[in-house]
Amino acid sequence: MNNELFAELKKYREHSNKTTIKKMLSNPNLSNVFQKLSITELDVIALIADTNPKISDLLPHVNMTQGAVSKLVNRLVKNSFVEKYHKENNQKDTYLRLTALGKQAEKAHQQFHVELNKQLNQAVKNFSEKEIETATKVLKQINKVRDTLD
Repeated sequence: MNNELFAELKKYREHSNKTTIKKMLSNPNLSNVFQKLSITELDVIALIADTNPKISDLLPHVNMTQGAVSKLVNRLVKNSFVEKYHKENNQKDTYLRLTALGKQAEKAHQQFHVELNKQLNQAVKNFSEKEIETATKVLKQINKVRDTLD
């Protein structure tokens, strides 16, 4: 039973979210853009869309060092998803905002999550609350093990 569960979790984990996102996009040119983006980069784009933060503001929301986040942001800038700017009254801190391309990526990312949630809700609709509660407990324990490996 455990081997079957672990095999299913591995199958789920290995599924490419980027492939799913690309399938959902109606604009084929934008689909090519997503080949450049990792899931972490999409998540950072979502964080930037919400708050126009400083790079340091992203740190509590990602499991990365400041140096790794800076490199990721620089890649997003280089690929025209994000731009850096300074506020008039504060030239010291560098803030981030999405470009038009970054906004398109964020919109597609949101659409992906809406579609994923629909599919997941459909997948579990025939299970009882008790079964879902048990599955949730199992997944929480598995995630605790994974977190100790990070």
